[in-house]
Amino acid sequence: MSYTKIFGFNKNGDAYSIGEIRNAFRGAMAVWTIIEKKYLPPWKPLWAMTIESDYSRVSDMSGESMEEIWSLFKSDKVTEIDRIVLGSTFDNVVVMKKDIPKLLECFRAFEGETSLKEQADLIENHLIDNDPEAVAWCQTSICGDHWGNYGGQDEDDESIPYNLNTGDRHWDLFESVEKNG
Repeated sequence: MSYTKIFGFNKNGDAYSIGEIRNAFRGAMAVWTIIEKKYLPPWKPLWAMTIESDYSRVSDMSGESMEEIWSLFKSDKVTEIDRIVLGSTFDNVVVMKKDIPKLLECFRAFEGETSLKEQADLIENHLIDNDPEAVAWCQTSICGDHWGNYGGQDEDDESIPYNLNTGDRHWDLFESVEKNG
């Protein structure tokens, strides 16, 4: 079964796995569908114009329709909670330590059938015994270990975890929310 994997970053900046939440379809895809229905007009692909049924941009394989959903991250029509949750589903996003409490608050306040409350619980329980510098996601198991091997391979072909201090692939969710808000 698919899953959403959550990562932390230690004091040295190295990524490590916090845990996973089963069924990735309750993660990013659920968030995108909820955001789409809340903020965008109904959508139908051209090939389905004569069919009586609801369609979602999430099911459009062209990617152009998904851009409509993702662009809502920069829209002032979208509530702060929805923008933070939407942004948390994007590639290479991290949430720094100081912003984790606000992230958890947003995950718990987001309305809809998702795994966000489970994700918030996993992160919060991890905080009890750990002090991560940041958290990040691999939204579906399709992308594999993602943060755990973004750093490349060492001389023994072992995966090197992504490092928050030296890597340049990541971006700060809350910094971006403030900039675009």
